Amino acid sequence: MFRYIYHLIVIGLCSILFGFAYNSFLIPHKLASGGATGIAFFIHHFIHINTGLVVLLINIPLFILGIKYLGKRFIVLTIYAVLVLSFSLKFIPIRSISNDILLSSIIGGALYGIAVGIIIRIGGSTGGTDIVSLILAKRKNFQVGHLNIWMNLLVVGISGIVFGWNITLYTIIAIYVAGRAVDMVYTTQNKLTVTIVTEKSKELTDALIHLHARGITVYDAEGAYTHKPKKILTTVITKYELNETKHTIKKTDPHAFVNITKTLEVVGHFRKD
Repeated sequence: MFRYIYHLIVIGLCSILFGFAYNSFLIPHKLASGGATGIAFFIHHFIHINTGLVVLLINIPLFILGIKYLGKRFIVLTIYAVLVLSFSLKFIPIRSISNDILLSSIIGGALYGIAVGIIIRIGGSTGGTDIVSLILAKRKNFQVGHLNIWMNLLVVGISGIVFGWNITLYTIIAIYVAGRAVDMVYTTQNKLTVTIVTEKSKELTDALIHLHARGITVYDAEGAYTHKPKKILTTVITKYELNETKHTIKKTDPHAFVNITKTLEVVGHFRKD
């Protein structure tokens, strides 16, 4: 319970930081971000509806889909993050801290990227394209990063048409800095290989298959020091599943040895049919 409350506090603070970065650095200079907040920014520009309300409305149908296809904990934390973010965007004044558009694009992108990275690291998300990407990844072996790339391109294209390409160049800087900040806080790789040495292979295998609905390879092994029989479990996960995976392993076998490595490419079936 203490761990869960701690996560809620951190996600709440990061969502407020996201809202502050958006309203204080990006919106005053007409700089958009990627994903649902970027779309909300354009809607706000054209019909003057608060971005916080638009973000919430965009995510409501995605929450319904997420409850069906994604983990309960992930969706609960994501709903909480989006609610706090929506209130932050609504109540934090839209007021520029700096008149320098380049400085604002860098600082604003870095702040909201760090906030998103921490939220993902804890096991939630800020909704929008993250939910859609993860559902597609589970159902259709879809690359999670692909939808984010296309959404960013859409945001950049609309920004160029509406505000001109001069401002759009700064939008590209903000999106790039945010992406690098997320990578710095979390991980640069979409896919990760998890290798687990355990004496509770049956329990861990069942728990991980139930968690991800994905195949696991099991090897026989022996401890060099104790000469006790062990099992080695190997599976591939996405970066969004890392926190839940570590929590499940620790809960099932606190003494398991876990090695997590970056995966360059996956060939074959990534998910269990």
